[in-house]
Formats: sequence, C-alpha cells, structure tokens
Amino acid sequence: MRITNRIKALAAVAAIGAMLGVAGIAFAAFVQDSSSGGVGGSAEAMSPATVTGAQTGVLLPGEKAYVTLTLSNPNTNVKIKLVSIAAGEVIVDSVANSADMSYCRDQISLSAAGADPLLPTLAVSEANFPYKLTDAVTLKDDTDIRCQAMTYHTTWTAQFQAVR
Repeated sequence: MRITNRIKALAAVAAIGAMLGVAGIAFAAFVQDSSSGGVGGSAEAMSPATVTGAQTGVLLPGEKAYVTLTLSNPNTNVKIKLVSIAAGEVIVDSVANSADMSYCRDQISLSAAGADPLLPTLAVSEANFPYKLTDAVTLKDDTDIRCQAMTYHTTWTAQFQAVR
C-alpha cells in the first residue's frame, strides 16, 4: 500500500486533533470555581431641601396672590430635582375677634395649579432658587368684615428626588 501526501496530512491532522482533545479533557478536569469575599456597597445619602416662601401683597375679597418658594439644595454630593408641589394648610395668626378664626381660615383657599410646569433641578449646594406659584392664595369673594386685617400663613409641601 502506498502512502500519499494526502494520507500523511490526514493522519497528522487526526493526531493533532487527538492530542488537542486529550489536552482539552485534561484542561476541563482542572477547572474550578472561586468566589470573592463580601463586596461592600452603599446607597447615597440625601439631606432634605430647604424651602421658604413669601406671598405677594395683601388681599381684598376676590383677589389672588402668588407665592414664591425659595428652594435650596444643602447637599454637597447630589443634585435634587423638584418632583411636586402641594398646597398645605392655612393658619390664621390673628383676627379681630378670635371666635372668627375658623370662619376666616375657611375664606382662604390654596392652589398649586399655577405652579411653573418646568420643575427645576438644583445643582449641588445651589441656594435661593425662586419658584413661583401664580394665583396660589385666594381670599373668597364672599369674605365679610370679620376677616379684615387678619394675618395668616400658609404651608406648602415640596417633594424632591436625588439625581446625578
């Protein structure tokens, strides 16, 4: 029988394949898993924003006033985005006859509907950002003389979210 170059080449390829198969089996036999120890992590911390406010002018029955909230980000690590504004309470501080406090409180309505629709994102440590709520405070049309010269304050809730 005559051995040709073609048969020699096939025999060489088969021999190399067999050696690689043995090496592959030997390699597979020595694979093992290793695990790391505990990998520590942490969540970012966020301090509450500072919110102060001011109402424009004094009201007559039927008039509306806007409120400007001043927003400040005390965080040195994250920006904060204003997510929502909600009207809170009306607190009557003084009225001529203390028996009229409840009546006068009910004559004031609050609304966040006139809030600027572009909710701002405050930069790290940004302070004194003015945020306007148009027609936020209304003294009802039918308010009578019992509420003249009353003083009051309103509360507003601003919700923020930490962002990068």
